[in-house]
Amino acid sequence: MRNVLDPVGVSTMDSYLVPRWAAEWKRIIDVVKGYHPYADNYAAITPIPDIPSLRDDLRSVAPSLADFTDRLESHISAGGCGAFVPELCLSDFDDNTRACLVYALAVCIGDPTQTDHKNRRVIWDVTPRKTETDYFPTFSEHDQEAAFHTDAQYYPVPEKYFALYVMKPASCYGGRSTVCDARALRHAIEAKNKRWIIEELHQRLLPFRVPSAFTTTQDSQDIQATIAPIFSDATSIRYRRDTLLDGLRYFPEYGDSDIVKALDAFDFELKNIKVAAEVFMPKDSLMFIDNHTALHARTAFVDRSRHLLRIRLQKDENIPIKYEMLTVKKLPTEAYDLIA
Repeated sequence: MRNVLDPVGVSTMDSYLVPRWAAEWKRIIDVVKGYHPYADNYAAITPIPDIPSLRDDLRSVAPSLADFTDRLESHISAGGCGAFVPELCLSDFDDNTRACLVYALAVCIGDPTQTDHKNRRVIWDVTPRKTETDYFPTFSEHDQEAAFHTDAQYYPVPEKYFALYVMKPASCYGGRSTVCDARALRHAIEAKNKRWIIEELHQRLLPFRVPSAFTTTQDSQDIQATIAPIFSDATSIRYRRDTLLDGLRYFPEYGDSDIVKALDAFDFELKNIKVAAEVFMPKDSLMFIDNHTALHARTAFVDRSRHLLRIRLQKDENIPIKYEMLTVKKLPTEAYDLIA
Protein backbone atom coordinates (compact mmCIF):
# COMPACT_ATOMS: atom_id res chain seq x y z
CA MET A 1 0.00 0.00 0.00
CA ARG A 2 1.45 3.34 -1.08
CA ASN A 3 0.67 6.40 0.97
CA VAL A 4 1.27 10.13 0.65
CA LEU A 5 3.97 9.76 3.32
CA ASP A 6 6.04 7.22 1.38
CA PRO A 7 7.87 9.80 -0.82
CA VAL A 8 9.19 11.61 2.27
CA GLY A 9 10.71 8.50 3.80
CA VAL A 10 7.81 7.32 6.00
CA SER A 11 6.83 3.79 4.97
CA THR A 12 3.20 2.74 5.21
CA MET A 13 2.55 -0.71 6.70
CA ASP A 14 -0.64 -2.57 5.78
CA SER A 15 -2.93 -3.81 8.54
CA TYR A 16 -2.42 -7.47 7.57
CA LEU A 17 1.16 -7.12 8.89
CA VAL A 18 0.14 -6.13 12.43
CA PRO A 19 0.57 -8.58 15.34
CA ARG A 20 -1.93 -11.39 15.84
CA TRP A 21 -3.49 -9.69 18.84
CA ALA A 22 -6.29 -12.23 19.28
CA ALA A 23 -3.74 -14.97 19.86
CA GLU A 24 -1.18 -13.01 21.86
CA TRP A 25 -2.74 -10.09 23.70
CA LYS A 26 -3.45 -11.91 26.98
CA ARG A 27 0.10 -13.25 27.18
CA ILE A 28 1.47 -9.79 26.40
CA ILE A 29 -0.61 -8.14 29.13
CA ASP A 30 0.40 -10.81 31.67
CA VAL A 31 4.08 -10.17 30.93
CA VAL A 32 3.65 -6.38 31.16
CA LYS A 33 1.86 -6.70 34.51
CA GLY A 34 4.61 -8.99 35.76
CA TYR A 35 7.04 -6.09 35.43
CA HIS A 36 4.52 -3.28 36.08
CA PRO A 37 2.12 -4.41 38.85
CA TYR A 38 0.11 -1.17 38.50
CA ALA A 39 -0.39 -1.47 34.73
CA ASP A 40 -4.18 -1.49 35.19
CA ASN A 41 -3.63 2.27 35.05
CA TYR A 42 -1.28 2.94 32.14
CA ALA A 43 -0.41 6.35 33.58
CA ALA A 44 1.32 4.51 36.44
CA ILE A 45 3.84 2.81 34.14
CA THR A 46 7.27 4.24 34.93
CA PRO A 47 10.78 3.33 33.73
CA ILE A 48 12.26 0.08 35.03
CA PRO A 49 15.91 -1.05 35.00
CA ASP A 50 15.31 -4.49 33.50
CA ILE A 51 13.78 -3.45 30.17
CA PRO A 52 16.00 -5.96 28.29
CA SER A 53 14.42 -8.81 30.28
CA LEU A 54 10.93 -7.46 29.64
CA ARG A 55 11.75 -7.20 25.94
CA ASP A 56 13.03 -10.78 25.83
CA ASP A 57 9.94 -12.08 27.62
CA LEU A 58 7.59 -10.20 25.29
CA ARG A 59 9.37 -11.51 22.22
CA SER A 60 9.21 -15.01 23.63
CA VAL A 61 5.44 -15.07 24.26
CA ALA A 62 4.43 -12.95 21.25
CA PRO A 63 6.37 -13.94 18.12
CA SER A 64 4.07 -12.02 15.77
CA LEU A 65 4.66 -8.86 17.84
CA ALA A 66 8.41 -9.43 17.60
CA ASP A 67 8.17 -9.93 13.84
CA PHE A 68 6.06 -6.81 13.37
CA THR A 69 8.38 -4.57 15.39
CA ASP A 70 11.45 -5.93 13.57
CA ARG A 71 9.76 -5.15 10.27
CA LEU A 72 8.74 -1.68 11.47
CA GLU A 73 12.25 -0.75 12.58
CA SER A 74 13.76 -2.15 9.39
CA HIS A 75 11.72 0.34 7.36
CA ILE A 76 13.54 3.12 9.18
CA SER A 77 17.03 1.61 9.33
CA ALA A 78 16.89 1.04 5.56
CA GLY A 79 17.18 4.79 5.07
CA GLY A 80 13.73 6.12 5.91
CA CYS A 81 12.77 8.42 8.75
CA GLY A 82 9.58 6.76 9.97
CA ALA A 83 6.77 4.26 9.55
CA PHE A 84 2.99 4.73 9.54
CA VAL A 85 0.40 2.09 10.41
CA PRO A 86 -3.09 3.31 9.36
CA GLU A 87 -4.81 0.65 11.50
CA LEU A 88 -3.11 -1.20 14.34
CA CYS A 89 -6.29 -3.28 14.95
CA LEU A 90 -6.64 -2.44 18.65
CA SER A 91 -10.02 -0.68 18.49
CA ASP A 92 -11.94 -3.54 20.11
CA PHE A 93 -9.87 -3.38 23.31
CA ASP A 94 -10.54 -1.03 26.23
CA ASP A 95 -8.39 2.09 26.49
CA ASN A 96 -6.00 0.77 29.12
CA THR A 97 -5.39 -2.49 27.25
CA ARG A 98 -4.76 -0.53 24.04
CA ALA A 99 -2.22 1.65 25.84
CA CYS A 100 -0.44 -1.34 27.39
CA LEU A 101 -0.24 -3.17 24.06
CA VAL A 102 1.24 -0.08 22.40
CA TYR A 103 3.73 0.10 25.28
CA ALA A 104 4.67 -3.55 24.70
CA LEU A 105 5.15 -2.83 21.01
CA ALA A 106 7.46 0.06 21.86
CA VAL A 107 9.48 -2.02 24.34
CA CYS A 108 10.22 -4.53 21.60
CA ILE A 109 12.09 -1.78 19.73
CA GLY A 110 13.80 0.35 22.39
CA ASP A 111 13.94 1.55 25.98
CA PRO A 112 10.94 3.74 26.94
CA THR A 113 11.93 6.88 28.84
CA GLN A 114 10.06 8.97 31.36
CA THR A 115 8.36 12.05 30.00
CA ASP A 116 7.95 14.39 32.97
CA HIS A 117 10.18 14.37 36.04
CA LYS A 118 7.30 14.78 38.50
CA ASN A 119 5.26 11.65 37.74
CA ARG A 120 7.87 9.82 35.63
CA ARG A 121 5.19 8.67 33.20
CA VAL A 122 6.33 6.61 30.23
CA ILE A 123 3.04 6.91 28.29
CA TRP A 124 2.31 10.61 27.77
CA ASP A 125 -1.25 11.76 27.02
CA VAL A 126 -1.18 14.20 24.11
CA THR A 127 -4.29 16.22 24.81
CA PRO A 128 -5.05 19.88 25.62
CA ARG A 129 -4.95 20.84 29.29
CA LYS A 130 -5.34 23.95 31.39
CA THR A 131 -2.10 25.62 32.46
CA GLU A 132 -1.10 28.47 34.74
CA THR A 133 -0.18 31.83 33.24
CA ASP A 134 3.51 31.47 34.12
CA TYR A 135 3.63 27.91 32.75
CA PHE A 136 5.67 27.32 29.58
CA PRO A 137 3.63 24.62 27.76
CA THR A 138 4.88 22.12 25.24
CA PHE A 139 3.04 21.33 21.98
CA SER A 140 1.40 18.22 23.43
CA GLU A 141 -0.39 20.34 26.04
CA HIS A 142 -2.33 22.75 23.80
CA ASP A 143 -4.60 22.75 20.73
CA GLN A 144 -2.75 25.33 18.65
CA GLU A 145 -0.55 24.75 15.64
CA ALA A 146 2.71 22.96 16.38
CA ALA A 147 5.36 24.14 13.93
CA PHE A 148 8.10 21.84 12.62
CA HIS A 149 10.21 20.47 15.45
CA THR A 150 11.98 17.43 16.84
CA ASP A 151 10.88 15.91 20.13
CA ALA A 152 12.84 16.56 23.35
CA GLN A 153 15.19 18.96 21.58
CA TYR A 154 15.51 20.66 24.98
CA TYR A 155 17.29 17.63 26.51
CA PRO A 156 21.03 16.94 26.23
CA VAL A 157 20.38 13.63 24.41
CA PRO A 158 16.96 13.55 22.66
CA GLU A 159 15.43 10.09 22.32
CA LYS A 160 16.14 8.22 19.08
CA TYR A 161 12.51 7.26 18.38
CA PHE A 162 9.00 8.21 19.40
CA ALA A 163 5.66 6.52 18.79
CA LEU A 164 2.31 8.32 18.42
CA TYR A 165 -0.87 6.28 18.75
CA VAL A 166 -4.35 7.75 18.17
CA MET A 167 -6.86 6.94 20.88
CA LYS A 168 -9.33 9.53 19.54
CA PRO A 169 -8.73 11.87 16.59
CA ALA A 170 -10.15 15.38 16.45
CA SER A 171 -13.71 15.28 15.10
CA CYS A 172 -12.99 18.60 13.35
CA TYR A 173 -10.29 16.81 11.31
CA GLY A 174 -7.69 19.19 12.69
CA GLY A 175 -4.44 18.09 14.25
CA ARG A 176 -3.10 16.83 10.92
CA SER A 177 0.49 15.63 11.03
CA THR A 178 3.27 16.67 8.66
CA VAL A 179 6.65 14.93 8.40
CA CYS A 180 9.89 16.02 6.76
CA ASP A 181 13.22 14.20 6.52
CA ALA A 182 15.83 16.71 7.72
CA ARG A 183 18.40 15.21 5.36
CA ALA A 184 16.20 16.02 2.37
CA LEU A 185 15.55 19.48 3.80
CA ARG A 186 19.26 20.14 4.15
CA HIS A 187 19.88 18.98 0.57
CA ALA A 188 17.08 21.25 -0.70
CA ILE A 189 18.55 24.27 1.11
CA GLU A 190 22.03 23.58 -0.25
CA ALA A 191 20.61 23.11 -3.77
CA LYS A 192 19.28 26.69 -3.58
CA ASN A 193 22.85 27.96 -2.99
CA LYS A 194 21.93 28.74 0.61
CA ARG A 195 24.57 26.56 2.19
CA TRP A 196 25.47 29.48 4.46
CA ILE A 197 22.33 28.71 6.52
CA ILE A 198 23.54 25.19 7.27
CA GLU A 199 27.10 26.36 7.94
CA GLU A 200 25.92 28.96 10.45
CA LEU A 201 23.65 26.52 12.30
CA HIS A 202 26.05 23.58 12.26
CA GLN A 203 27.83 23.07 15.60
CA ARG A 204 26.77 26.57 16.78
CA LEU A 205 25.67 26.20 20.42
CA LEU A 206 22.19 27.59 21.05
CA PRO A 207 19.87 27.54 24.10
CA PHE A 208 16.71 25.38 23.83
CA ARG A 209 14.44 26.20 26.77
CA VAL A 210 12.96 23.25 28.65
CA PRO A 211 9.11 23.39 28.89
CA SER A 212 7.76 23.61 32.44
CA ALA A 213 6.47 20.00 32.53
CA PHE A 214 9.92 18.62 31.75
CA THR A 215 12.30 20.68 33.89
CA THR A 216 14.54 18.51 36.04
CA THR A 217 14.18 20.59 39.22
CA GLN A 218 10.38 21.08 39.27
CA ASP A 219 10.97 24.54 40.77
CA SER A 220 8.64 27.06 39.10
CA GLN A 221 11.32 29.75 39.50
CA ASP A 222 13.89 27.76 37.53
CA ILE A 223 14.52 28.45 33.87
CA GLN A 224 16.39 25.62 32.15
CA ALA A 225 17.88 25.31 28.70
CA THR A 226 20.05 22.78 26.93
CA ILE A 227 22.91 24.36 25.00
CA ALA A 228 23.27 22.49 21.71
CA PRO A 229 23.46 23.02 17.92
CA ILE A 230 20.65 22.54 15.42
CA PHE A 231 22.84 20.46 13.10
CA SER A 232 25.56 18.27 14.60
CA ASP A 233 27.33 14.94 14.41
CA ALA A 234 25.22 13.68 17.35
CA THR A 235 21.86 14.04 15.56
CA SER A 236 20.95 15.09 12.02
CA ILE A 237 18.59 17.72 13.38
CA ARG A 238 17.50 19.28 16.69
CA TYR A 239 14.96 22.07 16.31
CA ARG A 240 11.96 23.88 17.71
CA ARG A 241 11.70 27.59 17.08
CA ASP A 242 9.69 28.66 20.14
CA THR A 243 11.89 26.87 22.71
CA LEU A 244 14.94 28.26 20.92
CA LEU A 245 13.71 31.85 20.86
CA ASP A 246 12.61 31.62 24.47
CA GLY A 247 16.03 30.19 25.32
CA LEU A 248 17.68 33.20 23.67
CA ARG A 249 15.42 35.44 25.76
CA TYR A 250 16.85 34.01 28.98
CA PHE A 251 20.35 33.27 27.65
CA PRO A 252 20.97 36.16 25.19
CA GLU A 253 24.74 35.66 25.34
CA TYR A 254 24.33 32.80 22.85
CA GLY A 255 22.71 35.01 20.21
CA ASP A 256 24.00 37.58 17.72
CA SER A 257 22.90 39.12 14.43
CA ASP A 258 24.39 36.29 12.36
CA ILE A 259 22.55 33.57 14.23
CA VAL A 260 19.24 35.46 14.14
CA LYS A 261 19.63 35.95 10.37
CA ALA A 262 20.31 32.23 9.91
CA LEU A 263 17.38 31.21 12.12
CA ASP A 264 14.96 33.45 10.22
CA ALA A 265 16.23 32.12 6.89
CA PHE A 266 15.94 28.52 8.11
CA ASP A 267 12.40 29.11 9.35
CA PHE A 268 11.48 30.63 5.98
CA GLU A 269 12.74 27.48 4.24
CA LEU A 270 10.69 25.31 6.62
CA LYS A 271 7.51 27.27 5.95
CA ASN A 272 8.01 26.90 2.20
CA ILE A 273 9.27 23.35 2.20
CA LYS A 274 8.48 21.02 -0.71
CA VAL A 275 9.95 17.80 0.74
CA ALA A 276 7.19 17.22 3.31
CA ALA A 277 3.86 15.41 3.44
CA GLU A 278 0.72 15.83 5.55
CA VAL A 279 -1.63 13.12 6.77
CA PHE A 280 -4.68 12.89 9.03
CA MET A 281 -4.07 10.12 11.54
CA PRO A 282 -7.36 8.24 12.14
CA LYS A 283 -8.35 6.35 15.28
CA ASP A 284 -6.12 3.35 15.99
CA SER A 285 -3.31 4.55 13.70
CA LEU A 286 0.34 4.58 14.73
CA MET A 287 3.20 6.84 13.66
CA PHE A 288 6.74 5.78 14.48
CA ILE A 289 9.40 8.44 13.86
CA ASP A 290 13.20 8.59 13.90
CA ASN A 291 13.58 11.66 16.08
CA HIS A 292 17.21 12.18 15.04
CA THR A 293 16.42 12.57 11.34
CA ALA A 294 12.80 13.78 11.00
CA LEU A 295 10.97 17.01 11.71
CA HIS A 296 7.25 16.84 12.36
CA ALA A 297 4.45 19.37 12.73
CA ARG A 298 0.73 19.49 13.56
CA THR A 299 -2.12 21.74 12.52
CA ALA A 300 -4.39 23.41 15.08
CA PHE A 301 -7.67 21.78 16.14
CA VAL A 302 -10.81 22.77 18.05
CA ASP A 303 -11.99 19.40 19.36
CA ARG A 304 -10.37 19.35 22.79
CA SER A 305 -11.27 15.69 23.28
CA ARG A 306 -8.55 14.75 20.77
CA HIS A 307 -6.32 12.19 22.50
CA LEU A 308 -3.08 10.60 21.38
CA LEU A 309 -0.50 8.55 23.29
CA ARG A 310 3.22 9.23 22.91
CA ILE A 311 6.10 7.02 23.96
CA ARG A 312 9.71 8.07 23.52
CA LEU A 313 12.41 5.45 23.08
CA GLN A 314 16.15 5.50 23.58
CA LYS A 315 18.40 3.07 21.72
CA ASP A 316 21.78 1.77 22.85
CA GLU A 317 23.74 4.13 20.65
CA ASN A 318 27.13 5.73 20.99
CA ILE A 319 26.24 9.42 21.16
CA PRO A 320 29.57 11.24 20.62
CA ILE A 321 28.55 14.42 22.43
CA LYS A 322 26.30 15.08 25.40
CA TYR A 323 25.37 18.71 25.71
CA GLU A 324 25.03 20.79 28.86
CA MET A 325 21.78 21.85 30.52
CA LEU A 326 21.89 25.22 32.30
CA THR A 327 19.59 26.47 35.05
CA VAL A 328 19.03 30.08 36.10
CA LYS A 329 16.85 31.74 38.74
CA LYS A 330 15.92 35.18 37.56
CA LEU A 331 13.19 37.29 36.03
CA PRO A 332 13.13 37.27 32.24
CA THR A 333 15.48 39.75 30.62
CA GLU A 334 14.15 42.13 28.04
CA ALA A 335 13.48 40.14 24.86
CA TYR A 336 16.55 39.91 22.66
CA ASP A 337 16.25 42.96 20.38
CA LEU A 338 17.33 41.19 17.19
CA ILE A 339 14.64 38.50 17.37
CA ALA A 340 11.69 39.27 15.13
